[in-house]
Amino acid sequence: METPMTEDHADVRILPPLLFLGSIVLGVLLQLTIVVRLEVESGLRVPIGLALVALGVAPMAWAIRWMSRTKQDPDPRKPTPELIAGGPYRFSRNPIYVGMALIQAGIGVALGNLWILLLLVPTLVVLRRSVIEKEEAYLERKFGDSYARYRATVRRWL
Repeated sequence: METPMTEDHADVRILPPLLFLGSIVLGVLLQLTIVVRLEVESGLRVPIGLALVALGVAPMAWAIRWMSRTKQDPDPRKPTPELIAGGPYRFSRNPIYVGMALIQAGIGVALGNLWILLLLVPTLVVLRRSVIEKEEAYLERKFGDSYARYRATVRRWL
């Protein structure tokens, strides 16, 4: 159910970094209980994992830089003063979330922890339902046709 725009922000109750962090912690705890190893050669596991983490940090840093240029806060509970369609937002409507997903995958690979990788799927489902859909509804209410055109031309993920 959509909330009327009484406040100038998305009705997000779960902070995305905490969602991903919780998923990683749960993966570590599950690994302590039920060992499920990721079969990647041990000499490759850490370099591949670190490469994924680096690939995740890059779009996040780029997006946050673009947000700061327009004096926006990446916290979805804060107002969005203008629609950003440049920088990483030309390629993805959610470059920060793409980055967070890559970081979680990289941590899972580096640790050889299949749980962390498996938990990425439900994490992304919760992210979509509890965060992205609310953000998109807010942006559509606030920016109308401008956001609809942007959404029609830029993919949600990549």
